[in-house]
Amino acid sequence: MRTHCLAALFATLIPALFPAAALAQAWPSRPITLIAPSSAGSTPDTVARILAQKLSEQLGQQVLVVSRAGASGNLGSESVAKAAPDGYTILLGSIANTINPHFMKGLGFTLDELAPVSSVAAAPDILVLNPSVPANNLRELLAWMKANPGASMGIPGFGSTPHLSSLLLKSIGGVELTLVPYQGGGAVLTGILGNQVPMVFATSVSIIPRLRGNQLRGIGVTSAKRLVSMPELPTLAEQGLTGFDVTAWFGVFAPAKTPKAIIDRLSEETRKATASPDVRKRMMDLGADPLGSTPEEFGAYVKSEYAKWGKAVSEAGIKAE
Repeated sequence: MRTHCLAALFATLIPALFPAAALAQAWPSRPITLIAPSSAGSTPDTVARILAQKLSEQLGQQVLVVSRAGASGNLGSESVAKAAPDGYTILLGSIANTINPHFMKGLGFTLDELAPVSSVAAAPDILVLNPSVPANNLRELLAWMKANPGASMGIPGFGSTPHLSSLLLKSIGGVELTLVPYQGGGAVLTGILGNQVPMVFATSVSIIPRLRGNQLRGIGVTSAKRLVSMPELPTLAEQGLTGFDVTAWFGVFAPAKTPKAIIDRLSEETRKATASPDVRKRMMDLGADPLGSTPEEFGAYVKSEYAKWGKAVSEAGIKAE
């Protein structure tokens, strides 16, 4: 009886003495909503679903992915920035969160309203063509583009990495392009598969299955190095576009005032998920490199990316078209 009473006493005292630890252990007590700020089938949506499945297993609570496209990802991001800071509404953010503020005014929220939790994955873009375009490499494509000035290039909104890659292609490649904005990456895929636009830059996660199925033709990767999952596809830099290097990244964010104990727990679980063999394999099969970081490490990286793209946009004089 005495032992039982002591155990009950300690169970009562521990939450009072260590409130942060108690909070982290109590969370989550109900399902979590993970917002993917893009259309269903897009890269953020795909990465979010891989992560959500593993987090659901680890946390013992369902992590539900909700795709919320619009305004180049800003609508979904704003919904999380304005959500209750209780750990039950989180964001699968991306490099777009550090690029968009330099393109757009009046976003409705600031990056400071989102708390970095952990990086998740990184993936470059791939320049892909509809099979109707008579080109099998960058040299042939540039020749075709110069013979067809103003050819259409689909992009999933302004400020995205495909948008930046398109602008770099115009600048470094010396060609004229007509950029056609779509509502998210899924819509862009529909556009090129239906030959509404002849070419797009698409993140490797969303496009590699289409390339392996010979539905589209890959021309080159936007990163400095070739993809491990598709080493036969050369980079654009090695085909003549020196200095071409654009790589998208994805990471988890929460509303800024979310308790640190919950942020730390979510970060720990996210790192555990991205380090698991099954998630690593699924990510790498799609052309993404699995990542993972502490809130402090991810926060420092987000700040550096914000500064990097702000400088790039300013120096290039790039504005939303």
